[in-house]
Amino acid sequence: MNLLQLFFIISWVIIFILALDIARKQKFNALHFLVFLAIGSGLLLFTLSPSFLDFVWGIFGLQRWADALVYGSIIFLLYFVLLLLSKVEWNKNDMTYILRQLTINSCKKKIHTDILILVRAYNEWPVIAQTLKSIYDAGYKDILVIDDGSTDDTIEQVESLGHDRIVLMSHLQNRGAWAALETAFAYIRKHVECRYVVTFDADGQHDIQDLKWLWDYIQKHPKVDVFLGSRFLKKRTVWIPLGRRILLKWWILFTAVMSRIVLSDAHNGFRVFKSEAIDKISLTIDGMWYASELIDIIWRLRIPYKEIPVKIRYTQYSLEKGQKNGNAWNVVISFIWNKFFK
Repeated sequence: MNLLQLFFIISWVIIFILALDIARKQKFNALHFLVFLAIGSGLLLFTLSPSFLDFVWGIFGLQRWADALVYGSIIFLLYFVLLLLSKVEWNKNDMTYILRQLTINSCKKKIHTDILILVRAYNEWPVIAQTLKSIYDAGYKDILVIDDGSTDDTIEQVESLGHDRIVLMSHLQNRGAWAALETAFAYIRKHVECRYVVTFDADGQHDIQDLKWLWDYIQKHPKVDVFLGSRFLKKRTVWIPLGRRILLKWWILFTAVMSRIVLSDAHNGFRVFKSEAIDKISLTIDGMWYASELIDIIWRLRIPYKEIPVKIRYTQYSLEKGQKNGNAWNVVISFIWNKFFK
């Protein structure tokens, strides 16, 4: 027995002990088990029968043991890099969960209404007051504002309105659109009694007047639980930048392939939910792909849905605040990773 074989025997013993310890703590999954099994078996096989491994390495065209060690080390390092990235993602999700629970527990005001308008906001101080005032003046008095850790005067602008039926919740730190929406959903499930929840963007893109004629349409479809806004159902004269139009069409195709739901507008923040739907929907992962996850949940749980035509007003402010075209691939990768590999 040479020094290298002795080193591998010691390494195999360490890996075996680690595997037993992880299994005892019930922190093993199938992928980890296979990796540890392959590494341990390879080390043990090398120790007991070096000549057999010479035959195996010859099949792969490896002439030296040093080559096998280099390639094996690269594969092993890549695996642990992926493992580390996964751990970072879980830690990020845990932090988001803690911040969300702190926000929910800090506000215990009960809301009893027929229609609740839900507005998510992040650094919207130039327009938030005007947006909320338009909703209030249209007759919708019960408004839930979830501030996603704004660093500007967004909170002060909301509080300056002085409307006691506007409930304000705030994340201590910015956690993204999905986290704000799920915090609001969790609060609604716990403290709100209502028939409908309308999600409404704070940046001034949506028109609250759309709701006035939409209610007749909604009442005619009592079996539908989710109404998804679409800017493409009716012919509009509203200008949409070419880049944004291409991106929106790409999302339609992507959603059709990944979630098997064909929509005319896959990423529109104007939505109407029945309270029964809010009870079923739970968004889970950090990132801007929450809209794709939401559609995926609707398909998976067979929640009845319909699209409804809504107006979108594009301004320089809303375009600067909105999802950037260059982030599309990041959202796609995040969605695929979380859908198939989590």
